[in-house]
Amino acid sequence: MKTPAYVYDAKSIINILDTINSIKQDTNFLFLYSIKSSSNFGLLEMIKPHVDGFSCSSMFELQLAKEVLDSNQITHITTPGFNRDEFDKIINLTDFISFNSLTQLTQYSKKIKPTSSFGLRINPQLSFVSDQRFDPCRSFSKLGIPLSHFKKKMECDKIDWSVIDGIHIHNNCESINFNEMKQTANKVMSVFKENDVSLKWINLGGGYLIDNRNDVSVLKETIKWLQDDYNVDVYFEPGKAITGESGYLIASVIDLFQHEDENIAVLDTSINHLPEVFEYQYRPKVMNSFSISKYKYHITGCSCLSGDLFGEYSFQEPLKLGSQIIFENIGAYMQVKANMFNGINLPAAYLLDKNSNFKLLKEYDYNYFRSRL
Repeated sequence: MKTPAYVYDAKSIINILDTINSIKQDTNFLFLYSIKSSSNFGLLEMIKPHVDGFSCSSMFELQLAKEVLDSNQITHITTPGFNRDEFDKIINLTDFISFNSLTQLTQYSKKIKPTSSFGLRINPQLSFVSDQRFDPCRSFSKLGIPLSHFKKKMECDKIDWSVIDGIHIHNNCESINFNEMKQTANKVMSVFKENDVSLKWINLGGGYLIDNRNDVSVLKETIKWLQDDYNVDVYFEPGKAITGESGYLIASVIDLFQHEDENIAVLDTSINHLPEVFEYQYRPKVMNSFSISKYKYHITGCSCLSGDLFGEYSFQEPLKLGSQIIFENIGAYMQVKANMFNGINLPAAYLLDKNSNFKLLKEYDYNYFRSRL
């Protein structure tokens, strides 16, 4: 195929979806895919049959979800930034809305419709993420109502429970420890129990990775405990767990030279196609590279940005013009954030189907670049 190209491995994605659905068979929770992690239309069509619906973070994501999903599937939306001009359209499109603040609740609750269910996003004030950039419960977080503040409002009877059906919790990132989920749910639900408030549903958010290698017994216990003790429907909305390890960026070497006795390899892609490399100093994994090897290269992108650097990688064989470099585990948050800085075209997107055939999902051209400007 022509490079650069994003590739999504259908077999890998379906294996993860099947793993999650095997948990669902034991616990009967409702399984949503968080489309913010990767929202390629063809990818959503493939995921659709395996989920109860999608969770969204904006009106455009919600519109896309409604285009893809069947009428019997559901949508959840939560965002710190509901726009007044968009809200009437949002409420007509979605099934569940979680307000990020009590201000949002006051502002929009009069627009309630019987076809939608309203909830509140709670900040449990319980951090498990060491890097504040990824911590939803960081100091001065904008994400959700702080539990201590929420508790005071409950005790003073300052919340109109007639319009609230559920709560949304998301306080983790790339965790495989479901004891953290259990601890979070216990802390939040004890506040509701103390104040004798009942709910219809709880959305446990995402931020957890799931595959066949991880122990999910505590996840099952937590879901069953919430269902049995609080009589609520439980929603779970993983995103990166489904697409993260299933995505690749394939690029080609288009220039090779030495500078200060170091080997420089320039690719036909850019860190603007893997933005988290620059945003978060994320070091992508490169297939067939080694920690120590004879042939060492500074792998760089082809934009004029001096910091367009993927990192230093070693290989068992020397690179040549045309050699392919394959970045692994980039299926989440990369394509949705990619940009066309310098007018460099975006990679095409392919699905590697179960028969190992490449199916073109999307490609871009000059008209796409021009229309955005």
